[in-house]
Amino acid sequence: MGIPTTIGRFAVKEQSAWGTAQTSFVNANFVEAQVTIPTPAQGSVQAEVMRASWFATSRVAGGRGPSEISLTMPLHGFSTATPSGEATEHPDALLLRSVLGGGNQDGYSADLAGGTSETIAVTTGDAAVVGQAVLVPLDSTSPTEYSVGWVSEKSSNTYTVLRKFALTAAGVEQTPASSGSVYGSSTVFLSNTQPTPFTLEWLGSSDNIKYRFVDCVVTSASITMNAREQPMIAVTIRSGDFANDASGGAPSAAALTDRPQLPVVLSDNGARVVDASAEQKAGTVSINLSMDVADEVNYDAAQGIARFVTTKRSVEVQIVSPAAATGASKLDDPAALIAPGTSAGAVQIEASTTPGRAFSALIAAGVLRELQTLGDANSLVSVTTTMECAIYSGDSTDSGSMGSAADTPFRLAFL
Repeated sequence: MGIPTTIGRFAVKEQSAWGTAQTSFVNANFVEAQVTIPTPAQGSVQAEVMRASWFATSRVAGGRGPSEISLTMPLHGFSTATPSGEATEHPDALLLRSVLGGGNQDGYSADLAGGTSETIAVTTGDAAVVGQAVLVPLDSTSPTEYSVGWVSEKSSNTYTVLRKFALTAAGVEQTPASSGSVYGSSTVFLSNTQPTPFTLEWLGSSDNIKYRFVDCVVTSASITMNAREQPMIAVTIRSGDFANDASGGAPSAAALTDRPQLPVVLSDNGARVVDASAEQKAGTVSINLSMDVADEVNYDAAQGIARFVTTKRSVEVQIVSPAAATGASKLDDPAALIAPGTSAGAVQIEASTTPGRAFSALIAAGVLRELQTLGDANSLVSVTTTMECAIYSGDSTDSGSMGSAADTPFRLAFL
């Protein structure tokens, strides 16, 4: 049982350690979302004993938690202004890092010097840029358009990206501008790293409602990008403990000036799906992330659960494309449905390309999970493709070291 609510404020902030709750939150930690707050519960323990009569047997208080919290919101960018340095990690990226395992912020450079449809030239190369998503202004576009590239190779001062830069309204391939900035990203990637816990605070509409859910991790996240709609994210959070702080005070207004919602998914906003062949049709893209955890039961923990230990992570990407009558590609051909286990190569997905509120996803080595299926989308035949991540090791550099996202099979980026 839970309380669906948009009343009050919600904040998430990473903890320094398991069992150590965060108690101070600033505007940068607040989440613009609908959250289902569970009814706080504590165990009630009754021993099976014989008593002299029919009175109720004695009860003692048990442990608090674990609790399940659900959250739904539009995807957000990290800045309303054009970035002038490295991207910052905002609440959306923190939640996704919890379920995927890894994250970093890198790739910004103020010395763009041109390039080709698949390369970026800079005056000083960044050794850690490999594996990172970057956003570049395109040449010969007015007003300026931007496109995302996932850097797979660094050679001196040239970066090679996995997929060509976006086609513009003019219908021709574009190249990076000869000057300006390469915008870096807050990249989240699939990793075997154990999650760092965070605290979720619910500050209700009156001064006696303030709950902190402690030792939280995200066990599942779903990102949905439907054409003509805003990209949405839904997450499930598992909490190991909670605290009731009735002295919190009623919530004041939270300034969310650096929390812009992503625009609707349209080509005019930079949305696209692209593989090795070309840009592909897509009516709906769903990214489903999950993490299985085991409760580490321990005397040393305040409520008996010392931490949540990750035992498995999985990623599934589903693309629904309107079927093509002629000129079909592998994602929209109703006459040649692809079998399970078939390689799909690197598939890049973008929802927006405005600096500060851009978003991209990369399946570095996609493989079909099941046979493509035919369906109905707005009374039209559609093809559904469901992919998982295979092992990937195609990134390289001449610098001797690569970024932490390099050679990872699945990545998300806020740019």
